[in-house]
Amino acid sequence: MKKTFNVFLAFLFSISFWSCEQADSNPKALLNVILIDAPAQWDSVFVQVEGVDIEIQLQGRESETQTFFLPYSLGDKVIEVSALIAGEGLLLGRDELPVGKIVSATFRIGNSHSLFLDGERYVLPLANSGLTEIPLDLEMDLVQGIAYDLILDFDLEKSIRVLSESPLSMELDPVLTAVSAIGTGELKGTISPTTLRPALYAIISGDSVSTHVNSSGSFLFRLPAGIYTVYIDPKDERYQAGTIQNVEVIAGKSTELSRITISPK
Repeated sequence: MKKTFNVFLAFLFSISFWSCEQADSNPKALLNVILIDAPAQWDSVFVQVEGVDIEIQLQGRESETQTFFLPYSLGDKVIEVSALIAGEGLLLGRDELPVGKIVSATFRIGNSHSLFLDGERYVLPLANSGLTEIPLDLEMDLVQGIAYDLILDFDLEKSIRVLSESPLSMELDPVLTAVSAIGTGELKGTISPTTLRPALYAIISGDSVSTHVNSSGSFLFRLPAGIYTVYIDPKDERYQAGTIQNVEVIAGKSTELSRITISPK
């Protein structure tokens, strides 16, 4: 069984000194790769994850790069990605890596994916059956003796496409964002009524990140520092959408919004 943990204090803002007995001629940094989810409206979504490739430009050898594979090694590798919400995360891999700069990362998945809706299981084939390696935009410096957290945000809202309503047919085209915990902050809150499953969008400079609430109505974004507009889509035509302007996210801190109440039309 996969092990999840709350990343609010344990990982999200950690940049800690890490004791390593490597000689100075072979300096290392510690990298934690953590998977979180911006969930969709489905009851549960399962994705087969193989691991992550990390490409590093080695310090002192800027013309040379090396790729390191951090595998996800538990069980059958099938992860309930939709459960990783409101501060829950999954440690995909951890390794000591040479110092330098991470210049790219690649998320590697299998072909066994599915989702559940109203108690029924649906196979979730890849949009491109051969596309099991998803490149991620990432630049991140690794300094000797420091432990770093790399957050992979799996956006299921954008990743699952409905091909047919009757019969229901879907496909998976994975959309992920990779960010270092350095320079990011949390934005969280609670929405009522808790019977709704609204989608929330944090918007900045024309770009947006989405998430949903858990069963208690709580939500949590992990975002680069900046000023955001939060848009709430109730996903129910009986209720009004809402917008919150000028929400500031501060690096290394958690910002909590006042309780949001979605009003009926």
